[in-house]
Amino acid sequence: MQSPATPDPDNEETPAKPSTPVISKPDFSGPSRPIGELTERVNFPRCALGVHVNIKGFDGVVVEIINQSIKVVSHDGIKQRFNVQRLKTLFAPPVNVKPQPRNPAGKEPVVEKTKPRVYIAKPDFTAPVRAIRTYAIRPDFPKCAYGKHVDIPGYSGVVVEIVKGSLKVQCLEGTTRSYNCEALRKLYGKA
Repeated sequence: MQSPATPDPDNEETPAKPSTPVISKPDFSGPSRPIGELTERVNFPRCALGVHVNIKGFDGVVVEIINQSIKVVSHDGIKQRFNVQRLKTLFAPPVNVKPQPRNPAGKEPVVEKTKPRVYIAKPDFTAPVRAIRTYAIRPDFPKCAYGKHVDIPGYSGVVVEIVKGSLKVQCLEGTTRSYNCEALRKLYGKA
């Protein structure tokens, strides 16, 4: 298992090609933000680029995103790389299992009933986006995720159908992806 922080190898033979812009002059002004504030955002790690962060006591600015890692430079010039998925796991917010409030508009999702499945024809994308782990840890998963606006790392949408142990998640653009419920429970169902 990879540790959350690994030193940046400066003596690589061929440097990795950056997939995002590189921050050449990090801004350390202002207090650092805990990385946990950023890890649950849909656009993480891009939202962290240029931000002064604190990762378990390591204080620095995210200067580069390389594949599935972020490079953080401290005020002293020390560089560390952190695995994005590992950060998401380590800094997941505590989950309070309580009933979800009704849709702000006060209406339930429109449901078309067919036998034997139920499909949400008009998903509600105005509902707040919640990380899939919010539902995967619950004993009533996957039913509790039905109709919810979820973020599965790399994809955000509404659970419009549950079929044969799979969640069908539709994004705002209309694309639907299928996720195995048991795999989601194994990956994100740990409290």
